[in-house]
Amino acid sequence: MPELSIIVPVYNVEKYLTECLDSLMNQTYRDFEVLIVNDGTKDSSALIASEYVQKDPKHFILLNKENGGLSDARNYALPYTKGNYITFLDSDDYVEPFCYEKLMNKITSENLDIVVGNLQYFYEDSDVLMDMRGLNCLVNTDVQKAALLSPLFAWNKVYRKAYFESVGLLYPKGLWYEDIPVTLPLFAKTDKIGHVDEMLYHYRQRSGSIMKSGGAKQKDIFTVFERVLAYFKKYGLKDQFDEELEYLCVEHIMLYRQFSFLVSDDYEDLYKQSVSFMKKYYPNYKKNRYIKTLGKKNQVFIQTLNPFTLKIYRTYLMK
Repeated sequence: MPELSIIVPVYNVEKYLTECLDSLMNQTYRDFEVLIVNDGTKDSSALIASEYVQKDPKHFILLNKENGGLSDARNYALPYTKGNYITFLDSDDYVEPFCYEKLMNKITSENLDIVVGNLQYFYEDSDVLMDMRGLNCLVNTDVQKAALLSPLFAWNKVYRKAYFESVGLLYPKGLWYEDIPVTLPLFAKTDKIGHVDEMLYHYRQRSGSIMKSGGAKQKDIFTVFERVLAYFKKYGLKDQFDEELEYLCVEHIMLYRQFSFLVSDDYEDLYKQSVSFMKKYYPNYKKNRYIKTLGKKNQVFIQTLNPFTLKIYRTYLMK
């Protein structure tokens, strides 16, 4: 039985899939299985995946399903996993050859529930690289609070499967930002969190990705954080992590999403919804101490965005 199960959802990524699967084929850690989930792909991705199954049937397994989206593909694969540990890899990304050796050594030797690694953003149309720590201990020394304030992606982490299942959450189908309502509770319910302070995961930024797209799905950010706040309240975690949750709402709703909202045709409505959300849950959000950890430009943006500056910022971003 493999020790680690790696779930790779696949949908229309023929341009990138070989690089992704090669990075798994070349892992120094060998006690793993790769569950490639063909999520009803319409290009040659399923054929490419089949070639890896034929070349290495010990490590590669192909699961076929109708299209249901990224969350649905992840959830679909979970019952098929045989490992004591699970991880995710998006099919347009790739990992360093020693990625899972490092993460597995850490999580098993220290009996952890979750271990995270650092990641690197890279861009199709640029040589710019941006490294990001998987655990942001610079903002808080408490491991759980540091984790909550770290990148909330599903994939730069390895989870002990029994712990993941004990939390009892699946990725919400049909929503953008689907990692957030699962990753946050996983971090909040254990302090057995470790960090490999090395760059292990390469996160591709491409113009056609859903996170760079506009449209009505942008509003899912409000639904996602309403679910998060309700979950933390239901399980008695909100008071313990309220300052961190407030900051996350600021970061995701009043900062990063605003950059997309402001270039949308319905930017005024999206801004009003953002303000309404913050007034309902965190009316004094501009006083949150974590805002001071941001760069000066982002701090200024958060503090000065209002109905009067809205069009000024829109004009600047539309250039």
